[in-house]
Amino acid sequence: MPIKTPTTPAARAAVRGGATLHFAQRDGAGTRLTEQRVRPPLHLAKAYHENDWAISLLTSPTAGLLEGDRLDIRASLEPGARAALISPAACRVHTMALGTAQIRQDFRLEGDAVLDVWPAPLVLQAEAALDQATEIDCAAGATLLYTEIVAPGRAAYGESFQFREWRSRLRLRREGQLLAYENFNCCPAEGQPADWRAHYPEGLYASLYCLCPRSLEGLIEPLHALAWEGVSLGASPLREGGLAVKILAADGVELRRALLAVREILIPATQVEFPPALKRAQTFFF
Repeated sequence: MPIKTPTTPAARAAVRGGATLHFAQRDGAGTRLTEQRVRPPLHLAKAYHENDWAISLLTSPTAGLLEGDRLDIRASLEPGARAALISPAACRVHTMALGTAQIRQDFRLEGDAVLDVWPAPLVLQAEAALDQATEIDCAAGATLLYTEIVAPGRAAYGESFQFREWRSRLRLRREGQLLAYENFNCCPAEGQPADWRAHYPEGLYASLYCLCPRSLEGLIEPLHALAWEGVSLGASPLREGGLAVKILAADGVELRRALLAVREILIPATQVEFPPALKRAQTFFF
């Protein structure tokens, strides 16, 4: 069932904003953010640097996403650039009468670039509707660690799967070849998603994709062994290399533990040195 659109003009003007970022490797200086265009509802903190990486913090200076709002995030990396995009503060998708909010993301990695996308949760509040689409294009030698986290409501307010709809589409390509494709609608009023709601009625969901030019064979079993009470985890190989990992956790504390454990397995296998600042900066406990 498609997301409904308003039949009457919205009472407020929709906010259409986001960020366009370009990262490049500079001799003797490491990776630098060489181009940036930012407008609300997004705020970009000044990039800081560690181990030749550029780390950018994306946060929402507004209350979150409301009906009709659209958030566009585009990031491109030149060969050799190493960048991380993190958002320590959750992004809330608020109650909407009829319409929807939109998120569009586009990430492009050239040469041997490395990109780590690690946001705090998207919180789908009661009667919220979100339509999101993500396109990721990687060169053959690029390394990607992409994470998405979703909370099905505000646990402190007793919300659990009271949002109206969550629509998500994702395409991951390497050298133009499709490696992963997601396309789903989640409508709690129709009983979806049954397994998530049955096992973790107030829990969070995380999806990770790891892609690098080196073999990731042999990691499925160690990843599956991470599951414990309060955390369910599944991992599967992608076509032509790479891994997909899906996590369900009882709460934000358990999810963070699981994410850190997964990263401790995936990152050494890429043979790329990720800066310790990423673990320190991403501190959400939802």
